[in-house]
Amino acid sequence: MDLAAERAFPTPYANAPYLPLLLLSLLNQRMAPKTTTTFKKEYDYIIVGGGTAGSVVANRLSEDPYVNVLLLEAGKAPPVISDIPGISKFFVEYSSDLTWNYTTVPQKHAAKALRNRQVRFVTGRGLGGSSVISSSFYARGNRKDFDAWALQGAKGWSYEEVLPYFLKFEDNRDFEYLANGYHNIGGPVTFEKPAYNSEVKDPIFEAAARFGYNVVDPNGPTQKGFYDIQASIRGGQKCSAAKAYLVPAENRTNLDIVVNAHVNKIILEGCDAKGVEFDFKGTKCIVKAKKEVIMAAGTVNTAKILMLSGIGPKEHLQKLKIPVVVDLPVGNNFQDHGAVLMYYQLDPKIPTFNEKLCDIRNVEQYIRNRTGPLSSSASIPAAAFLGRDSMFPEMDSPNHLIMFWEPIKQLDFKPEIAQKFYGPSKNKPVLTCVVAPLQVNSCGTVRLKSRNPKDCPLIDPNYFKDPKEVEDVIKGMKTCQRIVMSQPMQKVCPKPFPILPGCEHCAKDEDAYFECYLRSGIFPFYNLVGTAKMGDPKDPTTVVDPQLRVKGIKGLRVVDASVMPILPAATTFASTLMVAEKASDLIKDANAAKLARVRERERIIPNL
Repeated sequence: MDLAAERAFPTPYANAPYLPLLLLSLLNQRMAPKTTTTFKKEYDYIIVGGGTAGSVVANRLSEDPYVNVLLLEAGKAPPVISDIPGISKFFVEYSSDLTWNYTTVPQKHAAKALRNRQVRFVTGRGLGGSSVISSSFYARGNRKDFDAWALQGAKGWSYEEVLPYFLKFEDNRDFEYLANGYHNIGGPVTFEKPAYNSEVKDPIFEAAARFGYNVVDPNGPTQKGFYDIQASIRGGQKCSAAKAYLVPAENRTNLDIVVNAHVNKIILEGCDAKGVEFDFKGTKCIVKAKKEVIMAAGTVNTAKILMLSGIGPKEHLQKLKIPVVVDLPVGNNFQDHGAVLMYYQLDPKIPTFNEKLCDIRNVEQYIRNRTGPLSSSASIPAAAFLGRDSMFPEMDSPNHLIMFWEPIKQLDFKPEIAQKFYGPSKNKPVLTCVVAPLQVNSCGTVRLKSRNPKDCPLIDPNYFKDPKEVEDVIKGMKTCQRIVMSQPMQKVCPKPFPILPGCEHCAKDEDAYFECYLRSGIFPFYNLVGTAKMGDPKDPTTVVDPQLRVKGIKGLRVVDASVMPILPAATTFASTLMVAEKASDLIKDANAAKLARVRERERIIPNL
């Protein structure tokens, strides 16, 4: 992080005197499950990664009392503070033992004003993964996204076929959304609107209405429009995957959850996955799997572990002198929504977000009834899924996302740029407008830096390589500018930040300035997918088949966002839950079918 920027905008709760009160109010809550430091030598299933997907699979597989399951997580259990939506993202994000603090390789088409043209990647490390530190707002994606998966060879993954799994995990607490028939109640993950309306929320929606935008449910029949956000919140507290899936399963005797277990590689005997090797308490351990090893380490780390195990691009592995077991395009097709952040200083009479979080009145309100700024996921007052204009807009899928954040999110600009750009708004209220492309064609790669499992991989998202993404983002930036500077928004007196240093040669409202701006700074949306692409087994670009089995390897599946062949037009929290729910059924069905075949053979040939 840029130190100059960090001084200008301190991390919320950096000096909060009321933090102990908040922690005391949460002592009777359960955010994370019981874990163990002892484990068997062999399990039916070994799950690598206890993040969003791994939490789901661990719960669902251990529902069968006749199988035993080991869940290995490199991080630890989330702290109590992570249960407070308003500060979890900001407080936990900077904790080195709760995040994978990766940095991309220098970007060719973006990040020209960032230090070394590199982008900091912060993804969740620990039980619950990124669902603990992200805003986790609820958006499934457009039906065309999933239909495109199926058309590309992922049979069984069309929208109509995956919709039941979205409904399976959903516990929606807002009746206005339940009424349209696209939602469910009673699932493990609770979604509700934050119990807080900031000063900018009503003006934003009023401005949107003036420009003809409808308020929609993006998970319903029509995705395009403005969204009164729902997030994974239950009664004003975070509802992470760890809380939703692992805590209810913690007392099952057939589920062992081990944290601080860093998996180095998959144990392969020929082309059979037989177990995993991992470091635990300074010791190298090996545990065997009788049925399957399930990779759920996330888009970056799943690719990394597969390649360290000899499953990946032949030439790349050979350069590192890693014996090649199967030549597969692991690490290719890497996709993310690269976002642009636009900033507006607000009326100085409005408290800054940091001031709101540290205000004893807001702390007392949260302790009393779990409402107020602390109950809001990063205080996102609104979002919008928008598309290109056409004669038939209802037939379009959205191609850019706009989100409004009340707190500022500073980029890692070079120090001299950060001081000029952020300095004038130090300690002043700021509205951040986030614009991201939703139809991403700029695919990148994940590669190994070395054979050392502790080394960070080489991450290249290839942000903004595709000119169409740039066009979509510029359109979104103009919409954002139009909304924020409209008459309804004058209630909060928005004032754009100064011209970004390095873009002075462009007129501020011209496309050339917007392009200079977006190519100068980039904010990763952390919607990482694609490095273990799912599809037709005959397709040379795929890594797993529609059953999520790694091609050419027996007893090995991938169950996380890395299997998504195309990035959905949404954040990936919901789609990752869906993948894990569906995968759990696929694994259970395969196990049941195998048992049925064994019993049939025993019936036909009883003496064998």
